[in-house]
Amino acid sequence: MRKIIFFIFFSFLLSTLLYARETKVYGRVYIPAVKKKERTFRGRMYRNRLSSRRSGKKAAGGRRSVLEDVIILAYPLSFRPKVKPLKRVNLLQKNARFVPRVLPVTPGTSVAFINLDRFYHNVFSISPGARFDIGRRPTGVVVTKTISKTGEVRLFCDIHSQMNATILSVNTPFFTRANKNGVYLLKNLPPGKYRIEAYHPDLGRVSEVITVTENNSERLDFNLNR
Repeated sequence: MRKIIFFIFFSFLLSTLLYARETKVYGRVYIPAVKKKERTFRGRMYRNRLSSRRSGKKAAGGRRSVLEDVIILAYPLSFRPKVKPLKRVNLLQKNARFVPRVLPVTPGTSVAFINLDRFYHNVFSISPGARFDIGRRPTGVVVTKTISKTGEVRLFCDIHSQMNATILSVNTPFFTRANKNGVYLLKNLPPGKYRIEAYHPDLGRVSEVITVTENNSERLDFNLNR
């Protein structure tokens, strides 16, 4: 019995130590306070589809945090990472909005657009180098597009002008999403020098260069206030 208890205790202690010594970068993202609700002007929206728009916290179908639209990326500076296409990822249309609103991918990734609402939707992009229009689709129809280049692909629905999203295609395999409180965690980064970037489609991007050493943790906070 004592041997079993000792084994359980030793296993727990070992796992705790291994986690504590895990190579990671973590921190928190701060953004400007949202002072008023977003207003949508249909005509203006369609005349200027590629313009920056600040999003409020409230969206159709429920509340969401603007911080969940923040993507944290780690670009290696001291070595060249192996970047592969992701397995097919989904971008949903649900409750008259895109879910997620920001989708990070690597070049060559296939993105499936899926309409989960009980009414028609459309998805189109007029971003340079990534123009497409999949037409109007009823519930359950799936259309897949391959994102071949790096950069931002801005998405809209020609039926619902308040709907917008961004596919962020990046040349690094190291990225994560902040949670609703702005907290993020990048795990298992190989040791080396990195440019760590916080990206938001409306609030821009900020970055810092740090050196990641083996079995150490680095805290790095970002402020997207302008």
